Amino acid sequence: MSVLAERGKDMSGALTGTIDFLGHTAYRLENEFLELIVVPALGSRAVSLRSKLAQTDLLRVPPSLAAYEKNPMLFGIPVLFPPNRIEDGTFTFGGESYQFAVNEPKHHNHLHGLVHREAWQMTGVREHAGGICLETVFDSSDKPHVLEQFPHPFRIVMRFILDGHSFVQEADIINDSGTAIPWGLGYHTSFRFPFGEQSNPESCLFSAPAGQLWELNDRVMPTGRLLDDPRSASLQAGMPMADVAFDDVFLAADHVTNEAVLTDRAAGISVTYSADESFRQWVLHTGAAGSGYICPEPYTCVTNAFNLPLDRKLTGLQVLEPGEQRTVSCAIKVEVAAPVSG
Repeated sequence: MSVLAERGKDMSGALTGTIDFLGHTAYRLENEFLELIVVPALGSRAVSLRSKLAQTDLLRVPPSLAAYEKNPMLFGIPVLFPPNRIEDGTFTFGGESYQFAVNEPKHHNHLHGLVHREAWQMTGVREHAGGICLETVFDSSDKPHVLEQFPHPFRIVMRFILDGHSFVQEADIINDSGTAIPWGLGYHTSFRFPFGEQSNPESCLFSAPAGQLWELNDRVMPTGRLLDDPRSASLQAGMPMADVAFDDVFLAADHVTNEAVLTDRAAGISVTYSADESFRQWVLHTGAAGSGYICPEPYTCVTNAFNLPLDRKLTGLQVLEPGEQRTVSCAIKVEVAAPVSG
């Protein structure tokens, strides 16, 4: 990253500016507690969220362009539309057949949707309910290669809001076409965890609203079966992270707050990642135990929802009628306290 190129104050007193990030124009929002960096050209990705009080990066930030390009899903908050995999990249909806690019050759699937590698447009910075808001938009009518796969004009308007100790990410999904369209949205959110430079997994707890587990086949597709999982109770209560690894898809549990909580007691940092009730599926991914990161991924629909012969209320598959719009929201709240020793 370069030094700040432009710097100013919006009406709420928060700082805004532009920087260079891996060769792309990025926008930096700051308030007293948090600093956020968003790169519209990288799929409207929040690439950095930093706690000023703890002087700590919370998200995984790519150290170089080469590192980013090697595995872009493991940095910042990639926007997935639709999320995860579609079997063979194909599905049928409303009597029409669709073919998405097969970009996961190992399993012959489409992976992670149409928008996370695309350049979005920054449309403005403004005050928002006492905080500061950066807005970006993806318009498929400007993307011929997207329309080839999904021939329906649609827009996603993304709002990145800093409000006190919280970062809120809102998305409007807008159907600009003349026919109904299926949709799903998710975030492949990659946190550094532990947060503290001197912390270790033994000092960390992780909780998530894990209910039943989706059984997956050898192509990483849900079979349609939901299984009871002994880890769910521990996840709901707060699981110690020593020697823990995840690569699983959970249905959100009923009567449990729809949030994941990451607590690094040694660093005195607690992060609450909440999602509205549209996000009823959670993918949990860590890589190998001790990898130094965790991805709690809220999804509005489960992997391959477009093909599963199950009730949409279960899979989360949603439909927008012509001209219809849907707004969904997630938030990251950061709390910093005195670290706990021992």
